[in-house]
Amino acid sequence: MLLDVREIDTYYDIFQATFKVSLNVQEKEVVCLLGRNGAGKTTTLSGIIGLNRPRSGSVLFKGTEIVGFKAYQIVQLGIGFVPEHRWIFSDLTVKENLELGWRGKKHKDMFEEVYQLFPRLKDLQSRKGGNLSGGEQQMLTIARTLMGKPMLLLLDEPTAGLAPVIVQTLANKIRELKEKGLTVLLTEQNADFALSVSDRAYAIDKGSVVHEGTPDHWRHNEDLMQRLLGVY
Repeated sequence: MLLDVREIDTYYDIFQATFKVSLNVQEKEVVCLLGRNGAGKTTTLSGIIGLNRPRSGSVLFKGTEIVGFKAYQIVQLGIGFVPEHRWIFSDLTVKENLELGWRGKKHKDMFEEVYQLFPRLKDLQSRKGGNLSGGEQQMLTIARTLMGKPMLLLLDEPTAGLAPVIVQTLANKIRELKEKGLTVLLTEQNADFALSVSDRAYAIDKGSVVHEGTPDHWRHNEDLMQRLLGVY
């Protein structure tokens, strides 16, 4: 098992945001964490990556306990994080943003790898990040994270604010990443998108994981989708 999250409790000051959250991700698997806005999806990823350290529970990555590690140490172990709000450097070019994602020894081949996955970025490599569209910025944020060659990619609400045609492109890119052997854990409100790219899906509600199933299981349980996700 690549990632094993066991009963983590996460807080913001005195406010408890997640309650005994448990989930796991196998190598080369795409898993999604579904839930309404404010359900605890982003907080769970923040706990895994070390940006909001869980106060109790365990996070094992390749069998190593990483609760207590700093975020940069977790990244060095092989977890990449793509935040919801596309934290790019608007005054830097696309290529300069990508260079910031390098981890360890630099390899020029990494540019060709990400440009092969996102050809549009190669055309835009001299353009400043602040002049990109929302979809282009999302692709850049993912590509920058991939420059560090992670074993596990955490994607937080990747479709937020994107046009439907870009959402479909993003779905295809996630499938390509899976075919290349990358493991992905993503959070989403867009259940249709998430289920179309995932092997398994968890639902989180009011800070607790309340259900797990395959995409077919979710699609054949409309009442469950409506009750937990607000999907009609």
